[in-house]
Amino acid sequence: MFEGITAAQRSEDPEMAAIPPSAEKMPEVFQSGGPIAAIRNDLRSLSSRSVQDIDPEMIEDTGLKDRLGGIDDDIAELRDSIARHGQQVPILLRPHPKLSGRYQVVYGRRRLAAIRSLRTPVKALIRTLSDEEAVLAQGQENNVRKDPSFIEKALFAGDLEEAGYDAKVVQDALNVNRSHTSHMRKVREAIPRDIIERIGAAPSVGWKRWYELAARLLDENVDVATVHPAPFPTGLTSDQRFDLWSKLATKSGKNSKAPKPQQPQSMLVKAQDGSVIGTIALQNDTLSFRAASKGDPFAAWLHENAETVFPRLHEKFLARSEKPE
Repeated sequence: MFEGITAAQRSEDPEMAAIPPSAEKMPEVFQSGGPIAAIRNDLRSLSSRSVQDIDPEMIEDTGLKDRLGGIDDDIAELRDSIARHGQQVPILLRPHPKLSGRYQVVYGRRRLAAIRSLRTPVKALIRTLSDEEAVLAQGQENNVRKDPSFIEKALFAGDLEEAGYDAKVVQDALNVNRSHTSHMRKVREAIPRDIIERIGAAPSVGWKRWYELAARLLDENVDVATVHPAPFPTGLTSDQRFDLWSKLATKSGKNSKAPKPQQPQSMLVKAQDGSVIGTIALQNDTLSFRAASKGDPFAAWLHENAETVFPRLHEKFLARSEKPE
């Protein structure tokens, strides 16, 4: 009944310890129903709703990241606040799926990092969640507190897709529709992750500006690796870094020279007496013949006998090509 609620107690009496545990299992009828199952479910429900003090060293900070920037970049103020007033909001943990007795953080990574430096227990809710349920909880909690920027959501969505999560799970975790995940995918296609991480979260830059930039980069075939590879000037916010990089990328696109269309290569075709038969032009692997005069019967004859004339010309070409140099 108490399985998973309390740790197993070992008897200190050597005689009791020598008695092997009973191999008999609880009848199945009591496992799935009845008063014992009801009590067990109530205890587990109570445990999941109660805040517990957990040693931070027992918590593994694994899982998918949903924020850009180092986790230590902005915890100084949070650490000072917790030191003065205590931890007001618990984090969410789940039992580690592979390491017995340890936990994985579902959300609250910054609170956990701040409390680690204070060397005090962390207040946490502990719930048994599947991978999919953990992702949904993480995304929904982010939407309640400070909302991640568009580009942070785009990277998080990409990580979820690479991890094999269903499209519906990705949409529910980020509270977006299918069209919006398509926009995110195009931005990730156009702008490599290392460049996005250099720019940062850019909280004031909405999805439309990211999407328009990505579309322009793809349309103009811009080599993004050559756009401002040097470090950004110090003191710029991530919004300002986006503006700077976007302007440089746009300039690179305008300066890039699109390949000019191949000009037709024309030549006159003359008879043995020197009279002009017509003009042959080659452009983009297309060969065309224009007779010297309108209604020239030679053009009609050439069209009617093309099935015999061109194979004969091709045989002469092959014979010439196979001659030793």
